[in-house]
Amino acid sequence: WETSYCSIRHHRFINRGFLHGPLCPVYGVGGMLIMYLLQPWAHTWIPLFFASMVMVSVVEYVTSWILEVLFHTRWWDYSKEKFNLHGRIFLGGAICFGVMGTLCAHFVHPWLESQILSIPLQTARLIAWILLAILLVDLITTLHGLVNFTLYQTRLKEFAEFVEGGFNQEWIKEKEAALKQQEEKMLRHIKKFPSMTSTEFHKGIAALRQRMQQEHK
Repeated sequence: WETSYCSIRHHRFINRGFLHGPLCPVYGVGGMLIMYLLQPWAHTWIPLFFASMVMVSVVEYVTSWILEVLFHTRWWDYSKEKFNLHGRIFLGGAICFGVMGTLCAHFVHPWLESQILSIPLQTARLIAWILLAILLVDLITTLHGLVNFTLYQTRLKEFAEFVEGGFNQEWIKEKEAALKQQEEKMLRHIKKFPSMTSTEFHKGIAALRQRMQQEHK
């Protein structure tokens, strides 16, 4: 849903999964919480809808806050949306969480559970370990990329301050070339999260966003 929405809105494909692969941990965690913590309301509609809406919104809010604390960057910003809370969550998204949580609990999860339980136990365990290994590799790779992204923004900020300080042209060209080599990798994060904001690295993010816009003209 979110990938389709953002792709249509920005007129290009955007994989909104936080990881490199197609998985989205926020939705995964939210879905698991709905299936297990909201089990008493699994056969209801209205109570399950509101409980799903609140629970997944809390997960998204906390995730946004943790990422901002760790990387000094807000990866998504709903400040321009109506009825938002600190730009981290908004009513429209919360309603979608409620709808998807209810539909998954009533239709998707029962079918998926029956399919999984039909797999022999040893085979199911092997598949689970393989999927876990893939997820961990993806997670480690993503976290490494995020650390590099923060370091890149820090160096870009320092470079801008040095240029303003009047350093010699040869030094400036050398640093500029080094930053240019890293720019391609850093653009991935801007492409996945077009509304990314940061009070500490706003100039660097603005420069990357301008580069991205030039690519799509």
